Amino acid sequence: MTKTNKEVIKYVEEQFDNKCKVVSTKVEKDFNDLGYKVNVWNVKTNNEGAWWIVEGEETPMNLYPQDAFYFSADEAYSFHIGIMERLFVRENKFNPEVYVKAISLDREITPILLRKLKNIAQLIDEATEIEDFQSIGVQCREILIELGNSIYKPEMATSEEQPQKSNFKKKAELFVNYCLEGSENSDYRNYIKKITEATWDYSNKITHSQDSTYYDVSVCVTLVISLVCLYENIQQKINDPFSKTICKYCKSKKLSIVNDESVDKGMMPKICLKCEECGQVMEFDLKS
Repeated sequence: MTKTNKEVIKYVEEQFDNKCKVVSTKVEKDFNDLGYKVNVWNVKTNNEGAWWIVEGEETPMNLYPQDAFYFSADEAYSFHIGIMERLFVRENKFNPEVYVKAISLDREITPILLRKLKNIAQLIDEATEIEDFQSIGVQCREILIELGNSIYKPEMATSEEQPQKSNFKKKAELFVNYCLEGSENSDYRNYIKKITEATWDYSNKITHSQDSTYYDVSVCVTLVISLVCLYENIQQKINDPFSKTICKYCKSKKLSIVNDESVDKGMMPKICLKCEECGQVMEFDLKS
């Protein structure tokens, strides 16, 4: 059973030993993609900042800071489900692919990155010593470097000097500036930069830490998987010409392709999208 507003307020205030007061709460988003309901609450306090509270029918409640790694309800949900999946499978046979899919919400991931992500997910299930945790931190950094190389193109530097092959943060910055240009994307770029830098810095911390715990390393792996998915999502967004399309009649975004007309070389001269809300069909010329 999901929590009530009163239960969420009590939980948050108890987490801070009742030294703060909750000033506002609301369910920002709810999810049912795993077969059970999960709510993400937007909670603000008087002196401990703003928090995402994730709870649901089949998952324990936990809180995540809005001003740190988790800048949206979707990110908080993805992170929470990944951590819970990891904890639940400790008593059963661990499946790294299920773990990665739980965090990524089954989003499509470049094969080489998917293989590396499954590998670190498997390693964390077997890690017990500090050296094991440090090794996972190293591999998290390597995955981020591979991510930078996979998303970066030389033209993204424009007039700037080309970044070094292993300079993940610079490649990520150039990629975001190139793909999400304009003042309308200013906040979006800022959020992505923060989570990118935090994930890279945290991976470095795990690499050199002498007192990391299993939970610290689990957070690191979950952040890396989430960040890979974030950049994959940006690429899918910019490669989808209809991502911003809405029905011109009822303004719904529930659109589906209703034609598969093709010509020479497999090119479609036009595409027809049907609105699932009002039933209207819109035609788009792809040759223009």
